Formats: sequence, C-alpha cells, structure tokens
Amino acid sequence: MTGEEKKPLMRCLGEFFGNIAKGVKAKPGEGERREVARHVEETTEGDMTLRRTTIDEIEIHSKNEGTS
Repeated sequence: MTGEEKKPLMRCLGEFFGNIAKGVKAKPGEGERREVARHVEETTEGDMTLRRTTIDEIEIHSKNEGTS
C-alpha cells in the first residue's frame, strides 16, 4: 500500500454518482472549464476592506465546436 487511508465506501459512491449527475447536466457541445488557480488579495484600512480575486481557468474545446 502507499500509506494513504482508503476512502469510505459511501464517499466513493457519492463521488461516482456526482460525476454521473455532472455528465447528465452538461450541455452537449460545450467545452469543459476547470479552475486551476485562485488568488485572493485582501487589504483592510479602517472600516473599508478591499478584496481582489483573480481566477485562472482552463477551457477545453471539443473538436467539432464552432463548426456548423
């Protein structure tokens, strides 16, 4: 074994059916998007908070996308 703890059966089943539900809800022909990084900068001065969030995403286009 690799020393990692095994996931409980119910967790595995939940992930399995969650992935199936994700596939059922997806619209055909749309590319897949994945968030790869999220950076949050927060500055507080007195009664004001400035928060800047930057999200890096990857979008994978299907081969037949954009052709009609």
